[in-house]
Amino acid sequence: MPVTSEKIAAAHPFAPDSERPYPAPARKLPVIELAGTPAERGRRHGQLLGPEIRRVRRAILAYLAKLSLYAGAWPLYGAMLLAARRFRAFIPREYQEEMAAVAAGAEIGPGTVLLISVLDDLANNKYPMCLALAAGEGHTLSGAYLMGRNLDYPTFTQELLELQALFVHESEAALPVASLAWPAYLGVCTGMNHSGVALAQMTAMTRDHTFRGMPATLRFRQALEAEGTVTGVAAHILSRPGTIGNNVMLCGPGQALVLELSAHHWALRWAEGGLLTATTHYQSPEMAPLAHKFPPRPPFAQGSAYHFTEEYSRSRDWRMRQLVGERKLEPADLQEILADPHLCNRATVVGAAFAPGELALWVARGQQPPVTQGPFEKIKPWG
Repeated sequence: MPVTSEKIAAAHPFAPDSERPYPAPARKLPVIELAGTPAERGRRHGQLLGPEIRRVRRAILAYLAKLSLYAGAWPLYGAMLLAARRFRAFIPREYQEEMAAVAAGAEIGPGTVLLISVLDDLANNKYPMCLALAAGEGHTLSGAYLMGRNLDYPTFTQELLELQALFVHESEAALPVASLAWPAYLGVCTGMNHSGVALAQMTAMTRDHTFRGMPATLRFRQALEAEGTVTGVAAHILSRPGTIGNNVMLCGPGQALVLELSAHHWALRWAEGGLLTATTHYQSPEMAPLAHKFPPRPPFAQGSAYHFTEEYSRSRDWRMRQLVGERKLEPADLQEILADPHLCNRATVVGAAFAPGELALWVARGQQPPVTQGPFEKIKPWG
């Protein structure tokens, strides 16, 4: 049956509460179910969220206009579109098909969809502010692992907060994956697959980076779609060429690890005593020689200059361990930790807690950054 504009409008995930089928004091997190072939998933994505994708583009242009002063936004935007094309050769065909279909469905240029999905790779470690922790064994009531993460993005905060949604990708050829993301963002920086492997990506400061690799969050999505275990997902990530520095936390019901990545090197850290933490600096001796100094605060960014320092990254890591202490955590305790004033800031636009064994997550729904100081909404993507 063809998708009509009337059907799309009636089902629009960002409709006001008065038009939605459930009462709520605040709008529930939109859940976007995308099934079928790459072209079918992409076209539905674009048709459903065309206005929101254009809003993301306007936000990028507005930021570039402030940076360029006299030249205007479009020359810089054109340069970014050209730079993004350098990644195309490393993007799997099915994701290229999905991107093209998103663009067609949204009636927007395909370059914009590509740019949104590779923006972090182009920015190359300019936003070092995220964190994650995993606790299990002696640190949870059930003994199963839980994972929490804060994602900080100091620009586009209003758009990222208001347009956040849970995208559920399903196809016959891959494991279903739930990704906490934004319109036209096809990768996974915060998500979980149907086998109960949760993932949280953090930028890491490195001197080893390149354009000749698979964009980071597409690389992570492909691994979650391909493998059903923590070690399998890690191995799949390592089998693909990288681009920038990342600390990637992977957590299943019974184990957790962090991959410390640069474009050409990696190290692995396992949970110790049932606890694992990560921020935006390397902690393994193997990656220390590749560490790079932290960048200055980007222009017009949310957060203070201190929030962009290695000292802040290290202090947040220490604070997570201090807050866990000897406690036996439940998901509500993890949410409380993520709301700690030293672990969140004016750029915290995403907060999420995962119970991989239950295939459940709790998403922070604060109405302004830091979102973790608002309520959390429980979601089970697969019922």
